[in-house]
Amino acid sequence: MKRATAVLRVAVVGVGLGLGLLVEPAAACPADSVQSGTVCMDKYEASVWYVPSTQGILINKIRKGTVKLADLTSTGAVAAGVVQLGLVFLDIEAAGCPDTGNGCMDFYAVSIPDVRPARFITWFQAAAAARNSFKRLPTNQEWQVAALGTPDGPRVETCNVNSADVANTRSAPDCISDVGAFDMVGNVWEWVGDWGDRAQGCQTWPAAFGSDVSCIGEGASESLKLPGAFTRGGHWSDGTFAGVFAVSTALGIPSRAESELGFRCAR
Repeated sequence: MKRATAVLRVAVVGVGLGLGLLVEPAAACPADSVQSGTVCMDKYEASVWYVPSTQGILINKIRKGTVKLADLTSTGAVAAGVVQLGLVFLDIEAAGCPDTGNGCMDFYAVSIPDVRPARFITWFQAAAAARNSFKRLPTNQEWQVAALGTPDGPRVETCNVNSADVANTRSAPDCISDVGAFDMVGNVWEWVGDWGDRAQGCQTWPAAFGSDVSCIGEGASESLKLPGAFTRGGHWSDGTFAGVFAVSTALGIPSRAESELGFRCAR
């Protein structure tokens, strides 16, 4: 009986391979993310929230990807000290998460619609907030393939690339990628995990790639020999320089917090 079962199992596998049946990922992505190859990419740019360790139920929802804006802003959550950060310069640091990321244990990256994405955040703070949510910063490659299909070139103004300020997540509902991730072009430049040489200048991609800006390489000046973390997508006033292929290390010193720098997470 065992031998017959094994033969049947091999036969079924053989039939599946012969017919070219699709192989699905082992588990579906959480509700706050979309499937991009084998990676779960957050649907939205991250907002950052301080959540005291006493709020175990809320933290579990964040880590499972099921938390809602109403959970974070409920009367009970506010009374417990839950607050959104990354809204003004130095508010994350003032709340107890230094630029280095050291000791940032109660700060969480959340992927939800209709909130301001976190800004004024260093690479280290973003990485710590992602870690606390049981996520991470995506690699450059993971970000790139998840962004494919987002409006670019002549259609880039579908995204928030010609305005005076950052907008709430999902404010541009047509700025969506092939796999269903929002705002990967414009709104805020997004930190990714990779580091490289800081840029000394910029150029644009060929027209077929949307004429997006590329600012990487050529090394750093002797007075500033620090690495550059890749940032992707462009921000709210970059116009046609923003896009699916926009990449820069010009602003991306990992210890730097700027109004146009945000992030999203991956699992």
